[in-house]
Amino acid sequence: MSNVTPTQTLDGYKGYALSVTAPEKGSSALPAKVEIVPGKTMEVDCNHHSLMGQFSEKSLSDGKRYHVFESNGEATSTLMACPDNTKRKEFVRGQGLFLDINEALPPVVFASEGIEIKQRLWSSSTPYAMEKGIAHSVETEAAKALKAYPESLEGYDRYVLFLPEIKNSTKERKVEITPGVTTEVDCNNHRLMGEFVEKNIDGWGYNYLVFESDGGIRSTRMACPDNTRRTGLVTGATHLMNYNSRLPVVVFIPKKDNFSIQYQVWEAGELK
Repeated sequence: MSNVTPTQTLDGYKGYALSVTAPEKGSSALPAKVEIVPGKTMEVDCNHHSLMGQFSEKSLSDGKRYHVFESNGEATSTLMACPDNTKRKEFVRGQGLFLDINEALPPVVFASEGIEIKQRLWSSSTPYAMEKGIAHSVETEAAKALKAYPESLEGYDRYVLFLPEIKNSTKERKVEITPGVTTEVDCNNHRLMGEFVEKNIDGWGYNYLVFESDGGIRSTRMACPDNTRRTGLVTGATHLMNYNSRLPVVVFIPKKDNFSIQYQVWEAGELK
């Protein structure tokens, strides 16, 4: 990203221009995301440091909404005892913001004075279906951990995903979970209504997901040129999580024949 002087300004903040090219309409390229990463170059020790602050949206005089990272420039850190007093310069990152590049992207992102904004692209695998009532024969660490998770939830089906261990790789990865329903659709854009709720397993620190939905669908209201309808997969709000092969991914979705769940793995590119 580059520091710019945008046509729209925000007192006390700097503007940074996104440098991402959206795919052409109808392109067969796999989807991609851009992560907006706020940070500050600081002197650090052996601990892990994280910049405090958060993104919000603000409307400016042009009527458009912009992403704004607000921070006082301070950082939190772990409290390990370092073996010496060695210090080094490091770009200390804050909480990133993920955007799909096939959607309308903001031309400018704002950040508090003294905060720098970088970006990186994430590329995805093809979507894969998650399995219901999965059986496992190998006692991996994730399979053993599954015993702590609830086996059932009234009105829901349980889906389980065991992620493979990836050795000799330093690339950062995430997993995106996507719910969907198979139904008849027309030429409009359709969206499954509902949301993911993250539940905690007491005493373990593990989490699982519940997709709460009545199966309702909302859509645009374009006038279709004919009454042709087809069977299609209508997806809903997704959940993005860290890639962790040591724990299972457990998801509960409504117990309905036309509901399904998919996942895809995202891989981070270079931070620029």
